[in-house]
Amino acid sequence: MISCRHSLLDDRIYKKEALTLAQNGYIVIHIGYGEDFKDIYTDDSIRLIQLKRTKMEQFRLKALFQAAKSVSADVYHLHDVELCRIALKLKELYWLPKVIYDAHEPYDVFLRESWRTRPKLRLLLSDIPAVMAEKRILGKVDYLIATEENVASRFRKKNARTAIIYNYSYFYPSVFPSNGEENKKFDLIYCGSLSETKGIFLMLNAFMETQKRGCHYRMVIVGRFHDPAVQRAIEKIVQKENLSDYLLFTGEIPFEEVSKYYQQSKVALCLFSCNQTNRLILPIKLFEYAAFGLPIIGSNFGHIAEIIQNNHIGICVNPHEASEVASALIDLLSGEKYKSYIPQCLDCVKTKYLWENQQDSLLRIYEELIQ
Repeated sequence: MISCRHSLLDDRIYKKEALTLAQNGYIVIHIGYGEDFKDIYTDDSIRLIQLKRTKMEQFRLKALFQAAKSVSADVYHLHDVELCRIALKLKELYWLPKVIYDAHEPYDVFLRESWRTRPKLRLLLSDIPAVMAEKRILGKVDYLIATEENVASRFRKKNARTAIIYNYSYFYPSVFPSNGEENKKFDLIYCGSLSETKGIFLMLNAFMETQKRGCHYRMVIVGRFHDPAVQRAIEKIVQKENLSDYLLFTGEIPFEEVSKYYQQSKVALCLFSCNQTNRLILPIKLFEYAAFGLPIIGSNFGHIAEIIQNNHIGICVNPHEASEVASALIDLLSGEKYKSYIPQCLDCVKTKYLWENQQDSLLRIYEELIQ
């Protein structure tokens, strides 16, 4: 496994794919970046090689390629679009390894929408070369993996060896403690990236609207800001509106700790803004929320609306109308209506949205490549 933007213990890469392979007899290594160099084995017998993150190294990928070459793998499984730039170099190594490209999101669409706001140096040295490299390698790597249908459809036009491996829940509903009221410290939770397109400003505005209507809810926000300017703007609003007693920002926390906040919450939010990227992606948080019996207030478009409406696990709203979001929040939390959604949430994960239902697809790809 190779990544350049994800944590070495990333839920999809490590907790799902790497762990599945290791438990089925494969020797698994994950190479990526961090604050310093590490070369360790986890309790799961998975080797983690962490290279020191520097700006120029992430542009060049030279050390990453050399580390990948040094382990002489039979299969290189690439998890970020930037790594498309070294995909063919890996295939051309003298022992002729197989290469898988695993696309977590429609990066080409994202870049078309966001290029004006990207730092120019990153745009020129990383973003544009990465998207161009992706186009070049789609028909040449040994397997393409997508997390949902839209990206998979684009891939299949270039390579028949394309599979969808959904990013379903790693959490199992049957092992959770009681969802009793005494365990609930937070009325609302959001878990994920904190950015404007992921709805951080809308969530805050809707939260303030509920306060104005006399509902003094408590909310926990799990994740990190990627833009310091957005973080400063949010902190300024929280201070100005005296919301610090009602809002908890945890920052980025270990995967294992996320479940604690899910268990302590009543209702979850997935209020992505309406753009082409968000219309295509299938957020993993939908399945994690449902696994903990959390009804979801989500955006009324794309996969978000499809999952919520088809499974009756929440309410879809206009993700640009704070007043509408606030009304949905009050509707679910008043009189504990949110509890009526718990059975549907747990049942849909148990029957459809567990990672164990995707494991065989991953194993079949590896069996096919190394036979």
